[in-house]
Amino acid sequence: MVWLSSDVNDLIRIENFYSFFEIHYQNGFNFPGEAHNFWECVYVLDGRVCVSGDDRVYHLTKGEIIFHKPLELHKLYIDNKDGATLLIFSYSLKGKLSSYLQNKVFHLSEEQQGIMSSMLAYIHNKFKEYKLPEHTPFHQQYLLPFKNVETYSQMLTTYIYQLILSLADDGSISNVSTTPEALIFRKAINYMNSQICMQPSVSDIAAFCNISQAGLKRIFYKFSGIGVHQYFLTLKLKTATELLESGFSVTETAEKLGFSSQSYFSAVYKRVLGVNPSEVK
Repeated sequence: MVWLSSDVNDLIRIENFYSFFEIHYQNGFNFPGEAHNFWECVYVLDGRVCVSGDDRVYHLTKGEIIFHKPLELHKLYIDNKDGATLLIFSYSLKGKLSSYLQNKVFHLSEEQQGIMSSMLAYIHNKFKEYKLPEHTPFHQQYLLPFKNVETYSQMLTTYIYQLILSLADDGSISNVSTTPEALIFRKAINYMNSQICMQPSVSDIAAFCNISQAGLKRIFYKFSGIGVHQYFLTLKLKTATELLESGFSVTETAEKLGFSSQSYFSAVYKRVLGVNPSEVK
């Protein structure tokens, strides 16, 4: 008998976790926008939450999950009188299947929600064995058993692998919000991206969207948690990171994106992202 081997393709691989927590937010809670160089998931256990990712706005309900890709500017706010209970976790993800998750929200089937419920049951069971140290950051509370339970990290990744693979095989994708404010938000960001090497004013952007400056500012605070100018700066720095990683020098990147000097660009990059652009390159 001849034995033939079949290769196992690793379509996804989680290498690190940065946060993992379960939390209930009250109505009116507003989390300001942020961006980082790893993935983050927001899963709605109960209630309703408004979530934005770059130029997209979603109204998520129980059983829905969003995958924020690296460097995606994302925020959330609670617009439900009973609040919302969320499971949030962030991690580094590699593999060709990761691109499938970009810019998507999924409504989980009963079976897929069962995977999440099983993972939470496992976490709660292990977590009961520990008394949370006084100074443990709340956003890392479910990472506590990593140090003492040898199988814990791989169990978590196994559950998440199950979920992602099932979504790629048969996932129900939820639609982006088409409310008037969400459409203006998206139009403004698309215009910003088209002008990324220029310096459009808030007045220019508002005029393009046919809305007042006050109205535009209100929409940006609602969906991104930051001002229009700060959002545009974040887009510039995101583009700068992509240019640096593709081989552009710090000087070339600063000039291409319209910064007044290399030193000013480096100072802004360091202040906002915490690292020097030369380190990124």
